[in-house]
Amino acid sequence: MESSAENAAAALPPLPPAEGLTLAEQADFEAGLPPVQTGPMAVQASPVWQDAELAGERQMQLTLPPADHPMWHVLRKTRVWLDEPTQMFRASHPAEVRRLAGTRMTIRGYMLPLEADMRTTHFLISPYTPVCFFHPPAEPNEVVEVRLSRPIDAGYHLVEVTGIFQLADDGEKGLFFVIDRGSARIVERVDG
Repeated sequence: MESSAENAAAALPPLPPAEGLTLAEQADFEAGLPPVQTGPMAVQASPVWQDAELAGERQMQLTLPPADHPMWHVLRKTRVWLDEPTQMFRASHPAEVRRLAGTRMTIRGYMLPLEADMRTTHFLISPYTPVCFFHPPAEPNEVVEVRLSRPIDAGYHLVEVTGIFQLADDGEKGLFFVIDRGSARIVERVDG
């Protein structure tokens, strides 16, 4: 089903340049260059203990299998930064990502439940196994908010989600992608 989203994206006319980009940044997006390797989470000022804690969690994540779905490679092209005056995240989506808005998409990722229930219709997914509920499992361009039509068993499971992809602008939470009216299936249960 991701192929139908990719085909739909290829058939659409180009969108106007994203606001707030320099010509060089726009050229990078259109050329499909990947985002800078260090994201806003890596550059935020924080106490030394917190940096060490996050670094330890990132190291632990590297030992776990990722959900290496091709759609993550597309979504990572969105450039995200921290706007210092407002302390809010901002995102600029390349045309390749903007064209996906409103299309039906399928993506695999690890669930991070947002509710303390046994079943859920609202959660986040990322390509990385969450190792701590209190820290983000990934960069903002590697997290999708999911809203399902029917509940699924909650947990840190590897799930496959299909639904209508939308762009979001939640700079406070660092959420820029949503799959709405979705359905999901558990690919692999993760106990913990």
